[in-house]
Amino acid sequence: MELHTIELLDELESMIENGKKSLIGGRVSVEKNDLLTIIDKLRDILPREMMHANDFYNDSRDVLDAANVQADEIIENADKEADKTIARAHEDAAAIRDDANTEADAIVKEALQKQSELVAAHEVTRLANQEAQQIVMKAEQRATEIKIATKKYLDEKLSNVADVLARTYSEINENKKGL
Repeated sequence: MELHTIELLDELESMIENGKKSLIGGRVSVEKNDLLTIIDKLRDILPREMMHANDFYNDSRDVLDAANVQADEIIENADKEADKTIARAHEDAAAIRDDANTEADAIVKEALQKQSELVAAHEVTRLANQEAQQIVMKAEQRATEIKIATKKYLDEKLSNVADVLARTYSEINENKKGL
């Protein structure tokens, strides 16, 4: 059976507590050879236990270093993904804005063309003005709707990016807590 440091220290303490007490002060008599034997055993055990503790410390440092490397990789990947998502959102928004402007220009052009055609006669002119105003108003409403839809789309895309970043941040914090 292998003795451990704590057991040997307990044995030393017991020897001192149970030793022959002196009449003067708090002195105790114990067997010299018994004490030296325990001290030799401690000398044999302590280096092994210290090496085990040092190995454990080194292993824990390796785990911590690996976790830090992994956390850095996760952050880097999240940053790249966020950059890609933002770039796609900007591209989509630009395409939607261009389409909206093209459609609005076509509607306005059509309205102006109709207005020109209706101006030919007096009664026709009055009706044409009314219809042209309605067309222009509808065109402006449609352009406003398109702009609102574009803003909503951008808000959704940016919210998605924010969610991805929040989840990544949360995963990093969970990984840190797990260390």
